[in-house]
Amino acid sequence: MENNIANISEMSNEQIMEAIGQDDGSSKGVNIPRLGINRSPEDDDGNQLPVGNLFTFDSSVGQNVYGKPITFRPFISAMQYMHYDPDKSEYVNRSIIFKNWKEEAVDILGGTKCGKVPFKDRESLTPEQLAEQRTIRCYRLLYGLLSFKGVKANGEEHTVSNLPSLWRVTGTAFSPVGTALEQITKRKKLMFTTTLSVDTKRQKKGGNVYYTPEISVNAEAGLEMSKEDMETLGVFQEVITKENTEVVDLYKAAKKSNYEPTDTDMKKVVDQVEDPIDVLAS
Repeated sequence: MENNIANISEMSNEQIMEAIGQDDGSSKGVNIPRLGINRSPEDDDGNQLPVGNLFTFDSSVGQNVYGKPITFRPFISAMQYMHYDPDKSEYVNRSIIFKNWKEEAVDILGGTKCGKVPFKDRESLTPEQLAEQRTIRCYRLLYGLLSFKGVKANGEEHTVSNLPSLWRVTGTAFSPVGTALEQITKRKKLMFTTTLSVDTKRQKKGGNVYYTPEISVNAEAGLEMSKEDMETLGVFQEVITKENTEVVDLYKAAKKSNYEPTDTDMKKVVDQVEDPIDVLAS
């Protein structure tokens, strides 16, 4: 698509650079901060970190901020299948991001759902195949605005306010998030008019300690979509569309040949998900 520079006085520097060929678009991309549960007792600098607290990266201070409970205003709910290979220590497959179970979740290797087999159809699988199934997970992706009073790694207080964020969950965190969204739907509310208050609970199974989210729903928040909110919603959808376009292109390529994704294709996936060791442990 050609860039129109007729109204250059009304364009931003970034738009002008793209229009005149100073920016070829190769560096463009939206990096949405992730919301997660901290499992590390300290950082690389030796700062003591609050294990079990929720955290996110806040670019305004250039570091992670920790705290609980947090308030999350959901805008978009979606899912995505991913396959982690523990022998290679990397993610080897991913599906499109889909919003309901009726969609066909095609993946980059030319299949669907990264090869995930329903529980009812697993009786004929070998022990090796069953073990592989445990490394294929369905993630729930919740895009929205994050707010909470927290602390930086050095203990200094910091408030996060309406930060566009992605909360990606799987395993023991998958159901609590789904249940909260079901409550919103049962009350016939649009999710972006509501808020979720999220805390964490310590769990222990054998020698494995982990934390699960505890969520309460404020379905009566009555929030309205501002112009800025609509723009944020558009950015979330743009990110999803870009990811799905890439996955579908790789899916088609795999169907035509024995294509295998490169390390570059998969690096982005590794950067965006939770620690695979923690995921498998949960």
